[in-house]
Amino acid sequence: MRQLYVRRGSRMTGAQARAYACLEEYRLDPDCIDRHFEFVRHASDLLVEIGFGNGEVLAQFASTNPLWNCIGVEVFRPGIGALIRRCKAEELKNVLIAETDGLTLLEALPDSSISLMFVFFPDPWPKKRHHRRRLVNEEFAELTSRKLSVGSSVCLATDWEHYADQIGIVFDNHRSFDGGPSERYELRPKTRFEQRGEKLGHEIWDFQYKRVTSSTKESQDTSQ
Repeated sequence: MRQLYVRRGSRMTGAQARAYACLEEYRLDPDCIDRHFEFVRHASDLLVEIGFGNGEVLAQFASTNPLWNCIGVEVFRPGIGALIRRCKAEELKNVLIAETDGLTLLEALPDSSISLMFVFFPDPWPKKRHHRRRLVNEEFAELTSRKLSVGSSVCLATDWEHYADQIGIVFDNHRSFDGGPSERYELRPKTRFEQRGEKLGHEIWDFQYKRVTSSTKESQDTSQ
């Protein structure tokens, strides 16, 4: 059984707590994915952001692209509250939130259902003994290759050099992807997290990988 590692974070402000209390209006339950069939399958395009932090990127994307449906994945409750506040303030109707880990949500979604995926500044788990807890590994790349439609991309960013090396190795070695280091994704605003990293002198590494072939599992299923 896969061991999951998440950090639920700090206390919420009063405003975040009030917004979080409205989560049921936006909740996507991976165990009941069929309830959201229309949202997932009938969207012209589907964005999934894993680890949306305070929701700055997701909310801006949803506002700029009203014909897209957007799923945000996060376990940091103050961030969930912050995103809900913004969704309500801007009357965003194309956002759902999964309060779970990224792998659980991806496994619940239909194959080839995602048009674009964001993974910006995932927890680096910097201590060597914790590297196995990192989100981006071979299992994640294989799962991503199944859930992205052919021609769709996953965009990633980190300010930890060792994690950047790992991201490059994992995706460069997966036959379903083509891509590599890139400029910052054009629709991604510079978040407060990124600004803090820059003030500390951290370099930012961005990547973009496009799914160009079938995943390993799909190839195996076809050959049987």
